[in-house]
Amino acid sequence: MLQTFLLQSPADHQLFIDTYRQRSQGITVDLAFLKNTTVRVFQHSDQPGEWIAGYFVNDQRPHRYFSVIPAEIKAQMLEDNGISEDDVAEIGAIWMDVKALGRLGRWQVYLFMLADAYSTNRSYIVGGTVHAQIRDFQMQVVKHPLFEGKVELSGQVQQIWEYYANREEIWFDFLNFTVPEMRRHVSRETVRLEPSPYRQSA
Repeated sequence: MLQTFLLQSPADHQLFIDTYRQRSQGITVDLAFLKNTTVRVFQHSDQPGEWIAGYFVNDQRPHRYFSVIPAEIKAQMLEDNGISEDDVAEIGAIWMDVKALGRLGRWQVYLFMLADAYSTNRSYIVGGTVHAQIRDFQMQVVKHPLFEGKVELSGQVQQIWEYYANREEIWFDFLNFTVPEMRRHVSRETVRLEPSPYRQSA
């Protein structure tokens, strides 16, 4: 059974950072930044402590995606798209053990991502990646291009793509994309999700 819970302790946040760094070719997240975000991870119930996916949702300044863009470019980008920086929720530091999750498990993770972002009541949901294949996949739902260019991430110059969705369209586009996929595979896999509100840290 797939379980999910939120992380709150500095020790758990640091473990999340270390895990993400290992899975993202050295890209990291600041510990102080994570304290003000929602950090969620997933595990199988028969393997407690073995995280197989995670992400954060942030709805406050500074936004991680915007902080890597020069200020004048960011300001023009937001103005051109009619976006207020104070009305944005970003989903970042996404990592998954695809094999451990399975196809339906991945959809469960994406479902929680959008639900956590939606619950912030922000009008715009922003995502991004340094991988073109992931960009193409995620933009089936978060479909409006926002920024494309080379930026510095953890001391590395990387090509990055950022994109956004409007709050009122996110669920329609998610279901429109995922339901046909899930119908094709639901007979092959069964994933049950058991929510647990917070991680109990020692």
